[in-house]
Amino acid sequence: MAAGVVAVALVGGPLSQLALASPAQAAETVRQDEPVCVGSKQATMSAVFDAVLQASKPILPQPYLDNYEGIRAEGQARLKSVGISTLSVSNPASVYSTDDEAGINKYGDPITQYIVTQLMNVKAGREGAVIRAENLTLGQAIETAYAVIYTTAVIPANIVAGMIPSMFAVGPVSAGTLISLPLKLGTKGFTAIYEAAREQLETSCVVWTTKAVADRAGEPDPALDYGFQAPAFVEALASELDIAGPDCLAVSGMPLSRVLSRTTSHLTSVEADPARRAQIEDQRSRLEWIMANAMVPASLIPAHPDDFSSIEKFLSMGLGLVPKVGGAATDALIGLGHNVFAGKDFSKLVPLGTLTVGDSLTAAYFSYALTSQVMELVFDESMNAMSAAWTGASGGVGALVNPFEWIPSPFPLINAPNVYGLVTYHHVLNSVCIASEADK
Repeated sequence: MAAGVVAVALVGGPLSQLALASPAQAAETVRQDEPVCVGSKQATMSAVFDAVLQASKPILPQPYLDNYEGIRAEGQARLKSVGISTLSVSNPASVYSTDDEAGINKYGDPITQYIVTQLMNVKAGREGAVIRAENLTLGQAIETAYAVIYTTAVIPANIVAGMIPSMFAVGPVSAGTLISLPLKLGTKGFTAIYEAAREQLETSCVVWTTKAVADRAGEPDPALDYGFQAPAFVEALASELDIAGPDCLAVSGMPLSRVLSRTTSHLTSVEADPARRAQIEDQRSRLEWIMANAMVPASLIPAHPDDFSSIEKFLSMGLGLVPKVGGAATDALIGLGHNVFAGKDFSKLVPLGTLTVGDSLTAAYFSYALTSQVMELVFDESMNAMSAAWTGASGGVGALVNPFEWIPSPFPLINAPNVYGLVTYHHVLNSVCIASEADK
């Protein structure tokens, strides 16, 4: 249904005309029963269904027009009867923050947005809550659908594209490249279309509804609850978190010394054995001394690819296609160049404890990526050597059917924990903050 609305809005008709306007801004000055035009964040599926049905009137066969009100009533009844667990819904990042510089907006990939949504649901005690389909917003439907597509199609397509072997040469390129390139470009294009459509639908007037409906759009039904309760450790974690913003520093921005202090203080508070508490304090003192006296060149940690400028991202994409060195190596060089243009002093040493959580995760990301790239180069050279030996041993006949050119690369799977695990963790920590740290 969400895809249908997007199509109608883009192709033409009543929705496309509405999209030229802006959503109602001063909603607080509007009566509860007064019509307001809203974007996808407040456009309920009930209102969207009516709008799509109305827009379809000119092309509906006469038998359907004769039973128009009956079709509408049946559709609305079905939307009202379907309950959706909040655990199955992902909220748009703009629900939590309208600040473009907030982490949830800058780093909010679909997996991150789902994780943050569920953490906020647990914090609010809504993990067992139910949203009726009629009250689900278009924004929630789009984000949830994209999260499913991202995990079941986009990620597998990227992994498969990287695993496709060279097979055999077709002119200056291999057949494997010709097959994998459309997959890679397709996933990037799909993501670009999604991002553009999401922004357009959020800022445009999509459907008319009343202020009363708009105010409760996307909210669970207070009379329904599936009774699910999150594990205690998840509840404890969620209760500490909030959405990062100007008044609440993202967890990724916390210095390692502060993380050490919070961690050891918590361990000490929950440990009943005095001897164990003394051991914890001893280790704390040792680590604090190391963090204060171990000096590191922080500027030599490349900027994370998420923080690249538009030009740097373009360079990263282009250089990533360069054989042998494209990818982690060129990204590291671009990241160092980013630091140069930011005016960072590469000769300056800082205490280890002043590095942030984000710095340590970025260092881990590049260490993993560069190590994997070196391993991949060794793998490729080994395959090339065995391929040459096979061809030589067969007097050149084996070049026609070379089994070593058909061996898939394992490195997209090896890199998956870094690309889709560590990076997602980095995004989450950029999106949330510790509420008790907001005033520090």
